[in-house]
Amino acid sequence: MKLNKITTYIGLALLSGGALAAPSTPSLDWKPQQYSFVEVNVDGNGSYKQLVKAKDVVNINIKWNAWSGSGGDNYKVYFDNMLVNQGTLTPGTKSGVVEFPYTKSGRHQLYLELCEGTVCARSAGKEIVIADTDGAHLDPLPMNVDPNNRNNGTIPGRVTGAYFVEWGIYGRNYDVTQIPAHNLSHILYGFIPICGPNESLKSIENGNSWRALQTACADSQDYEVVIHDPWAAVQKSMPGVDAKDPIRGVYSQLMALKQRYPELKILPSIGGWTLSDPFHGFTTKANRDTFVASVKQFLKTWKFYDGVDIDWEFPGGDGPNPDLGDPVNDGPAYVALMQELRAMLDQLEAETGRKYELTSAIGAGYDKIEDVDYQAAQQYMDYIFAMTYDFHGAWNNDTGHQTGIYCGSHLSTDECNGTGVDGNGNPRKGPAYTGDHAIQLLLQQGVQPSKLVMGVAMYGRGWEGVSDANTTISGNPMTAPGNGPLKGSTSEGVWEPGIMDYKAIAANAVGQSGNGVNGFEVGYDEQAQAAYVWNRSNGKLITYDSPRSVIAKGQYANTHQLAGLFGWEIDADNGDILNAMYDGLTAGDIPNRAPTIGLSGPINVTAGQSVNVSALAADADNDPLTYSWTAPAALVLSATNTASVSITAPSVTQQTSYDLSLTVNDGTVSTSKTVTVVVNPEGANEAPAVTPIANVTINEGDSTTITVNATDPEGAALSYDWSVPAELSVVSNNNTATLTASSVSADTTVTVTVTVSDGVNSVISSFDVTVKDTAAQYPAWDSSAVYVGGDRVSHNGAQFEAKWWTRGEEPGTAGVWKRL
Repeated sequence: MKLNKITTYIGLALLSGGALAAPSTPSLDWKPQQYSFVEVNVDGNGSYKQLVKAKDVVNINIKWNAWSGSGGDNYKVYFDNMLVNQGTLTPGTKSGVVEFPYTKSGRHQLYLELCEGTVCARSAGKEIVIADTDGAHLDPLPMNVDPNNRNNGTIPGRVTGAYFVEWGIYGRNYDVTQIPAHNLSHILYGFIPICGPNESLKSIENGNSWRALQTACADSQDYEVVIHDPWAAVQKSMPGVDAKDPIRGVYSQLMALKQRYPELKILPSIGGWTLSDPFHGFTTKANRDTFVASVKQFLKTWKFYDGVDIDWEFPGGDGPNPDLGDPVNDGPAYVALMQELRAMLDQLEAETGRKYELTSAIGAGYDKIEDVDYQAAQQYMDYIFAMTYDFHGAWNNDTGHQTGIYCGSHLSTDECNGTGVDGNGNPRKGPAYTGDHAIQLLLQQGVQPSKLVMGVAMYGRGWEGVSDANTTISGNPMTAPGNGPLKGSTSEGVWEPGIMDYKAIAANAVGQSGNGVNGFEVGYDEQAQAAYVWNRSNGKLITYDSPRSVIAKGQYANTHQLAGLFGWEIDADNGDILNAMYDGLTAGDIPNRAPTIGLSGPINVTAGQSVNVSALAADADNDPLTYSWTAPAALVLSATNTASVSITAPSVTQQTSYDLSLTVNDGTVSTSKTVTVVVNPEGANEAPAVTPIANVTINEGDSTTITVNATDPEGAALSYDWSVPAELSVVSNNNTATLTASSVSADTTVTVTVTVSDGVNSVISSFDVTVKDTAAQYPAWDSSAVYVGGDRVSHNGAQFEAKWWTRGEEPGTAGVWKRL
C-alpha cells in the first residue's frame, strides 16, 4: 500500500553512550479497529441515500504507544503475516498514529512492529475488520435448515431456484439461516422497488408500505432503485452475524451465505406485483437510462448480488393497476430494457472481472406472452422465469387448477385450446392458462429452451363454499363455484385470504399418511398433473403443487430440455417441494434429449424437374428415429418417411418459394426443421447443391478438418464463407476448413455455418461441433483437507469440483461435490 500520511507524536529519546537499546514493544490503542466500504447508519431513519454511503477506499487509523525503551526510527504494519504498510519515523519516536488507505475487505489480526533499523519489536495482535458487501470479512453463515430438506446439492447445468422475501423475517420468522441454500442454484430476493409512481402499493398494509417507500426515495430520482425496508435489509441484528458488524440485517446474512456457498447466484428481483407501476414509464428512454445507471450503482454497492432479475407485471397491462399498460409500446420497451441492462452488465463485468446474470420473471398466460417478443429479448438474457402458477385464484369464484401443467379433466377441448365460444357466446381469445401452453407459446416464439425455467408453487390458492351439490361433474370440485377466498389464521398458514403455505397444507390438510386429515380428501388430476385438497363438509378447496406434481414438472422440463425449475416462495416450503424439484429434474440417469437435424437450404430446383433432399439426423440417446416430410401439395414428395425425400417441382412462370418441413421423432419428443424450396422457371440459374455436413466432436486444443461437398448445375465456380463462434478458430481454403477448439470449462456444443454461393444463389449449411473438456487429473481427495468452492480433486477414478466449503465429505456421495 502507498503511504498516505504519518502523524506521530514525537517524544525525545534518551540516548546513552554506546549502542542503541532494542526498541520497546508497541501497544495498540484499545478502541475497535472496524472499517467499512459501505457505511450504514444502523440506528438512523431517513432516505436510502441518507442511510447508506458507499466508498472505494477506507482510511486505516492505528494509534500506538511504546511506554518504555528507546523508541524507533521506522515501523511496519501487518494484517496477519502480510505487510500492508511501512514508513519512517523520527529516531526515538515512542508513540503515534499511522494512517494509510486500503482497498480490500477482510478480517485479520493486526500487528504493528516498531523498529530501529532492522531490529523490530511486534505488538500483540488485535482484530481488525474491514467490511465490504462481498462478505469477505464474514465467516460462513451457520445454517438452521429444516432437516426435512435432503442433502441433494445442486444439479450441474440446471436451475433450482427460489424466491426469498424481505418481509419473511417478521410474522413468518424466516431468515436466511433457514434457506436450504445447499440445494439451490439461485436465490431471487424480493423485492427491490423503483422510485416514482407506485399507486398500486397503496393497497398494501393500509398504505404503510407506500409511505415507507416515499421515505426511502426522498433523495432519489424517479426510476432509481432503493432498499424498501432498511431495518430488515441492513439495520436489524440477525442470527449468524455479529450484532456489532458494520452491515447488518438480511443483507449481512446473504453476504455470509455467499462465503458458505460461493457458487450460489443471488439476484435482486426488481418490481413484483405491487411494485410494477414504474415499469410502464420505460417506454421513455430517459427513464430507462436513469434506471439502468441506478441498478449499476446498486450492484457496485451490494457486491454479494450476482446480476439482476426484472419482475415487470406486466408489459402491455393486466397488472395491479388497470390504468397502466400499453400493448403496443410496452413490449418493445421491455426488449430495449433487456438490451440496455445487458450492455451495462457487460461494462460492469469488464470493471470487476465477475459474471453477472440477467433474468426476468414473466407472466405465463397467452395474453401476457403475446405482448412481448421474447425471442428478441432472450439474446440479452440468461434465464426467463415463467410464472406457471396463479392460473386460478380467489380473486373470483371460478375454481380451477392454479398451477397445472396441462388442462384439467373438467375442461372441454375448446376450453383448453381456446377455440369456439365461451358461456356468453363470445369467441375465446386464447388457450387456457397451463404450464404447457405457456412453455409451448414461448418455444413457438423462438425462445431457446435452455433459457426457460418453469415455475413451482410452494403455496396453495383456495376458496370457501365449494359444494359437491353445485358441481356439474359429480365429485369434481373444479366444476363448482366458490363463494369467496379461503379463510384462516396465520397460525394455519393463511397469510392473506385465499392463500395457504404448502407446509400448512401438508400438515393440516394432507397429513403424514398422505390421505387427508381434518375432513380434507386429497385429490390429483391425472390429466392436468395437478394436486388439490377438498373438504366437502365445509366447502374449503385448495389447489396447489404437491411433490408428485412438482416431480412431473421436473420431468416435463427434462423432456423439453428446459433450464430447470424455480419456486415461489421458499419460506412456505418444509423441504418437500424443493426435494421434489431435485427428484423431477434428476428422474432417470440422463434426461431424454431431443433429436438434432442437419438440413441445408434453400433448395433450388427447375420447374418440372426432380431433386433429392437428404437430412442428417442424430440422437444423443441413440434412440431409433422416425421421419416425416411435409410440403404444400404443389410439391410432389415421394418416400416421405426416410432421411431422404424426392421432390418434383411444379411448372411455374416465375420464381416461386415453398416450405419443406422435416419432423424427426425419437419415440418421446420431436424436432422439426423447415427449409425453403425455390422453384425456378426453365432456363433460370440454379443454386449449388450442398451435401449436409455431419456433426463432429473434438477435444479442447485439438483440430479437425471439414470438407464441404457441393456442385453447381451450371458448373459455375463456387465460393465458401465460414462462420464460427468464439470457442473455435478457423483456417479455411475454399471448401475445406480446419477448426481448432479453444479451452472450455465444460463440454460445449456450438454451431458452425458455411455459405456456398455461385455468385447468384447461395445455400447455407450448418453443423454442430461439441468441444470436450479434457482437464488433467486433479490431486487425490484428502479427507482431512479443507476445500472451498472451485477446488477440484480426483477420487475413485472420477473428477469432482467443490461447490462450497467442505472437509471430510466424500466426493460422489455428498452434495457438496459435483462430478466434472
